[in-house]
Amino acid sequence: MGHILPIQQVRQLLADRLPGTRTGYPRRLPAAVLPTGIRRLDLALGGGLPLGETTEIVGPGLGSGSAQLIHAVLKQSAREGRFVAFVDGADSLDVDALEPFELARFLWVRCRTVSEALASTDLLLRDRNFPLVVLDLKLNPPSQWQRVSGSVWHRLNRLREHHRATFLVLTSKPTVGGAGQRLRVSATNSRGVGVLDAASTVQSPAELLALLDFEVLRERTGSSEIEISTNPVIASSGPEPFALTG
Repeated sequence: MGHILPIQQVRQLLADRLPGTRTGYPRRLPAAVLPTGIRRLDLALGGGLPLGETTEIVGPGLGSGSAQLIHAVLKQSAREGRFVAFVDGADSLDVDALEPFELARFLWVRCRTVSEALASTDLLLRDRNFPLVVLDLKLNPPSQWQRVSGSVWHRLNRLREHHRATFLVLTSKPTVGGAGQRLRVSATNSRGVGVLDAASTVQSPAELLALLDFEVLRERTGSSEIEISTNPVIASSGPEPFALTG
């Protein structure tokens, strides 16, 4: 009678010699991410925006730092040669602040209402030319949010999943149904006040980004999502744009 190996050793031998063999133990693969260029945000997200996922960043009130976040994400994407579609829900982007190299692979969709922005996003998530779609609804008034049903977010998430797009949404309150990750961005200026004000504009972009903190409100673990309500994790330490007017 031959030597009998414990089942654990058999599984390990199969895993070593035949990596593709299913042994009953799922292999945890490193998640692919898109770096944002913001060290604290990437730290909170485990390296960057999860590839092919929906991430919501909530910036309550004015001066929370969401505008600085948007510019940092656009700049990082341009550095990596990535096409980006930006849906501007309240036509508020300061495009003059973007560098020519950022505009070379940048689609700016200017909208006035949440419904216009969602309709534009629906079209863009069907287009495989844009691996990153950013939807900015931060400055849209609350009255426009009342018309958005959960089925709208479900449809957008299905489109994102089918076309393998990475979807980033900026809001003023937790809103996006089916978001795999949700974080709250806040800022503390040099005087210790919890907002970025006019006096903060004299600081460099790098200095402004250093003032931002990110609090994880929801994170995806495997196939499940976890809402974090207590003890949250806080991470601290040329060419013209092609604009579609909705």
